[in-house]
Amino acid sequence: MTGRPANVPEDLPLARGHLLLVGTGSFSVTLLPTWALLLRRWYGTTVRACLTWSATRLVAPDALAAATRSPVAGPGFGTGAGTVEHQELALWADLVVVAPATAAFVGKCAHGISDSLALSVVTSTTAPVVIAPAFAEAASGKPSVRRNVALLAEDGYTVVGPRDGTSVHTDQVGPGAMADLGAILRAARDLL
Repeated sequence: MTGRPANVPEDLPLARGHLLLVGTGSFSVTLLPTWALLLRRWYGTTVRACLTWSATRLVAPDALAAATRSPVAGPGFGTGAGTVEHQELALWADLVVVAPATAAFVGKCAHGISDSLALSVVTSTTAPVVIAPAFAEAASGKPSVRRNVALLAEDGYTVVGPRDGTSVHTDQVGPGAMADLGAILRAARDLL
């Protein structure tokens, strides 16, 4: 397929073509509808999405549903379809990409606290998980945040470190911005 930037891998070898995007409440979550469209176009991937409560304040679930061509899971648990939703998503996914991952999500995930649908999916899946943190500049340097990121890596999650970016709050460039889609996809391809 054409139109792919040079830093984006040519292939993404998913066994069944299933990719789950998990979005949390960082401003970068607004990129997910566009990313879903690109993933479908570039790789022919079936994309589903799961959002946390805070993510739904920043990106419209209806926009993400249109981009994925699938209902968005979350933010709450639902068994109305006759399934245990976090288990169904965990088994469905060939790859889970958490982008962006807030410090709260990273901390809870690092300590096995699965008190939301998104966290329950990530901690329940046997599929590879790529986590792309997006932190406020001050949070990026906190020892507790760094320890949590290190714990995720120790536990087998692939963490794609943040990069410099423009703060929504200060308009200043600094560390903590979510990695770009190319870096995330390269890390994912290396896992698969």
